[in-house]
Amino acid sequence: MINCEIFSIRRNRSDFAQFEESFDFASAILRENDIDVKYKTDLSADAVKLADVLKESTANEETELFIFVNALNTSDSSSFKKLFYEYILRTEETLEPDPAHPGVKPRLKIFPLGDMGMGYKGYCFKLYNKLFVALPCASLVQKDVADLIMEGVNQAREIVMVNFNLYPVGIAFPGDENKAIGTGENSRLLPEKKKKKKEGFFRSFIPHKGDTKGVIIRKVAVLVAIAVFIGALVYVINFFIVGPAQNNAINDEIREIAYSNDNTSPTTPDGKPKQEQDWDALKKINKEIVGWIRLDDSRIDYPVMFHPGDDQNGQYYLNHTYKHEWSEYGTVFIDYRSTESTKSKNVILHGHNMLDGSMFHELINFSERFEGDLDYYRDHSVLTFNTPDGDAKWKIISVFKTSTLFAHGEFFNYMQGDFTSPAEFMNFVYNVRIRSMFNVPVTVNEDDQILTLSTCSYEYTNFRTVVVARKVRDGEDPTVDVKLASVNHDPFLPEVCYDGKRPDPGTFKSAYKSGQINWYDGKYNGKDDNTLKGSEVLTATVAANPTEPPTEKPDKKKATQAPTSRKVYTVTYTNLDGSQFASYSVFEGDPVPVPEGKPTYEDENFTYTFTGWDTNIQGVDFEHLNASLTIAPNFSYKRKEN
Repeated sequence: MINCEIFSIRRNRSDFAQFEESFDFASAILRENDIDVKYKTDLSADAVKLADVLKESTANEETELFIFVNALNTSDSSSFKKLFYEYILRTEETLEPDPAHPGVKPRLKIFPLGDMGMGYKGYCFKLYNKLFVALPCASLVQKDVADLIMEGVNQAREIVMVNFNLYPVGIAFPGDENKAIGTGENSRLLPEKKKKKKEGFFRSFIPHKGDTKGVIIRKVAVLVAIAVFIGALVYVINFFIVGPAQNNAINDEIREIAYSNDNTSPTTPDGKPKQEQDWDALKKINKEIVGWIRLDDSRIDYPVMFHPGDDQNGQYYLNHTYKHEWSEYGTVFIDYRSTESTKSKNVILHGHNMLDGSMFHELINFSERFEGDLDYYRDHSVLTFNTPDGDAKWKIISVFKTSTLFAHGEFFNYMQGDFTSPAEFMNFVYNVRIRSMFNVPVTVNEDDQILTLSTCSYEYTNFRTVVVARKVRDGEDPTVDVKLASVNHDPFLPEVCYDGKRPDPGTFKSAYKSGQINWYDGKYNGKDDNTLKGSEVLTATVAANPTEPPTEKPDKKKATQAPTSRKVYTVTYTNLDGSQFASYSVFEGDPVPVPEGKPTYEDENFTYTFTGWDTNIQGVDFEHLNASLTIAPNFSYKRKEN
């Protein structure tokens, strides 16, 4: 992975604003191409300021690529010279003379990137292991800024590689000072035009006795470049050819075994309905195969694993196959927060979004960024999720996008497998549905079980695309009248998607009472809360442990930092016997929430009456939380009469 710093040059307000909006998406595209954006710096088009900042930035040996967005605004090289020659001249003053070129001052070699659109050019230069790429304003070339960045980086890499033999470290040595400017406005320096002795193929690359120091450095650099190229080629072949082929083969093998049932008879010898998968055969391969997920007319057709040893520190099948072999493709698996595996109220499945279209990649087809694809939903409105306990269809009730980064603000934790009450479950379903990009004609109530499919997506850094379905009830028609479905043009989005204050989503009960819900068909009548018992408070309102934790480091530059991430503390309320009554994840500095309802307890000898929560805890500020804490109940008690 190449470390990169992006400089956003404030040439004009519209280009600057466009890049700010596209930064997360551009970073994701770069990351897909093995470029990790470590820093982003905003600068005016000031040559002296740029030179000062670059001196500090290039001192970081780990950063290898510097990209300058919206840096150039002329079709000739004048804007490049005006902005960059201050830094280039300062740098050339520090270059050491080369013994092979006595009396000749070394200069940086500048390369034009060619026409990047509408006659505007970009430029690049190299200094040792650092590559600098300057790009024209996106509005001038009429291109998306993310596409422009990748085009510029790819052109610069190719140019540097082609010219590597002449300029291995990006430095040129003109024959005399009069040739320093070279010919043509885009060429700062000319390559040397010395006649060289013809060398054999191997002598051209292998250092020999009699070679000058400069020649030896060049040959070693060429050998290193060849080794890097071969390594990159091997990686590309493995990533795009070998890896997908191996993954397809291993999944084809398990499918052949899974569907090996003789289905000529609809029942087993003991009269039970015959299942679609041969579970006896599957369990012989791996006892942790607990389900089978399929989305018709897609590549989603995989075994589902459940590893009892998973926890917040790691999930085994994230990077292992069902054969226990390491693989970046992993296997579809149930999240550890679905503690009862396939019997959990919410069965949460994870699958990678692989570039070759495998695993859960096709979930992305439900939406393009934040706009739902209604035609795709109508063709894929029902999932199949079978278990050894029986085959089942599941009707999709929501497709939504969500964040997993605290830097994006408070967000909805859909990774909640169990619930403390029917009211909490219905409030969870309500939160799922208000986020959906579709309005679907599928009812839900407190007696239903739901299935959640989750995969990575790149609308912003560490986003997820989530598909939620509910199990088809006994005797219910397993099809959906998709003609009644529509696109939701105003879904409730993560906080990072709003320019101003995000609206209050309310709760299931408040929305039902105000007539906003037409998909509920349970016992709640909107008046008597006893018809939907328990607290509505979600016990996992903030995703403190994403399945795949973020890998990027915080930005060190104050001017370009994302919103400050506050600490999150866990607040747990217990019953008298020490079991959990309720739990919250609370941002540092926020007030401690108080759960609805009262814990109860009794034994053979005493009757206990709840009198309130024990908040007499030294050092804890309940109005501005500053620590994790556990809060016990206070009870009065009375001996029972015999």
